Amino acid sequence: MANVLIIQAHPKTEDFSYSLTVADSFISTYKEKNPEDNVTIRNVYTDGVPPINDITFDAWLKLKQANSHDLSSIQQEMMTKHHDWLEEFINHDKYVFVNPMYNHFLPAEMKQYIDLVSVARKTFKYTEDGLVGLLPDRKVVHIQAAGGYYHPNHQTDLGAEYLKNTLNRFGCSEIDSIYIEGMSAQPEKAEDILNAAKEKAKLIANTF
Repeated sequence: MANVLIIQAHPKTEDFSYSLTVADSFISTYKEKNPEDNVTIRNVYTDGVPPINDITFDAWLKLKQANSHDLSSIQQEMMTKHHDWLEEFINHDKYVFVNPMYNHFLPAEMKQYIDLVSVARKTFKYTEDGLVGLLPDRKVVHIQAAGGYYHPNHQTDLGAEYLKNTLNRFGCSEIDSIYIEGMSAQPEKAEDILNAAKEKAKLIANTF
C-alpha cells in the first residue's frame, strides 16, 4: 500500500481549471487501479503554507542555540506547522504536483511549499562528495496548464525546470510530466488539448 500526496496550487478550485480537471482524471484512474492506497490532497492556497519570514528565522536561531523555551506562542505554533507539513511530505511515497503556469514559473504558493520541504538532513544532505538526496525511489508526476506552447522545448518554462531540479536534489529521478498547453493560442483546439491531456493522465496513472 502506497501513500500518494497531491500538491495542488490553484486559486479557484470551484471554477473550471485545466490543470485540476486533468488531475481529477489522474486521481480517479489511480484510485481505480490502486484502491488500497492512501491519497491525500494538499491545497497550498486554501490550506495556507506556513511562511518563512522574520518570525521563522528568529525561531530557528533560538532552536539552534537550544533555547526552545524562549519561543513565543506564535513561533511554537509556526514551528509545529513547519514540522507537520515537512513530515507529511517525507512520509509519502508518491507525489503529484498540479499547477497553472504563472509568468513562466510556478505560483508563489507552490514555490513557498517547495521552500518549506527543502530542508537539509531531511530531504537532502551535504557530504564531502556533494549533495545527496534522502527521498530516493519516489515517483513524481507534474501536471501543469499554460495558455501558450512551451514544450518539448521548455527553455522559457522556468518553473518546470526548477521543480524537476529540486526533486532531483531530493533523490527523485522518476518524474513524468503532463503539460496542458495552447488553449489561449488556439482556443478552437482547447477541447482536443484537454482530452489528449486527460488520456495521457490516465495512461500514466495506470503505472504510477
